[in-house]
Amino acid sequence: MFNAGKLQAAVDLAKAERDQHFIAYKASVLTALQDVENASVSLTQERIRNGKLSSSAKSARDAARQVRILYQSGAASLLEVLDAQRSLDTAEDTLLQSRVSIATDYIALNKALGGGWDGAIDSAKPKGVDAKTRPQPASKATQ
Repeated sequence: MFNAGKLQAAVDLAKAERDQHFIAYKASVLTALQDVENASVSLTQERIRNGKLSSSAKSARDAARQVRILYQSGAASLLEVLDAQRSLDTAEDTLLQSRVSIATDYIALNKALGGGWDGAIDSAKPKGVDAKTRPQPASKATQ
């Protein structure tokens, strides 16, 4: 009859485990929200940067065209043409890198929002562990 507080200890243990699981859940939700916000901000900033780089590339294109016209009329040297072409190539390369970054940021945002699954999720069998986040559920194709 007398259990020396074992029942109360079991209740306290269950409450502590419940609190621990709640804290872990809350941390997972906060991490997911942080991932979404980071990806969204990164995508927005890269789109703004891309617009500026696009304007810069257009200006470099116009400058290269003008220098070629001046070169053909004898008013500019070949060195000036090559310098303008190098500037244009650099601007276009930076613009292409920005477009790749936009695609990468879009994929990161889609992943952070949970995109990419096209079937039922079996949360009992994790598919694997993502190095940056947490275990991902298995898809129907792997079952």
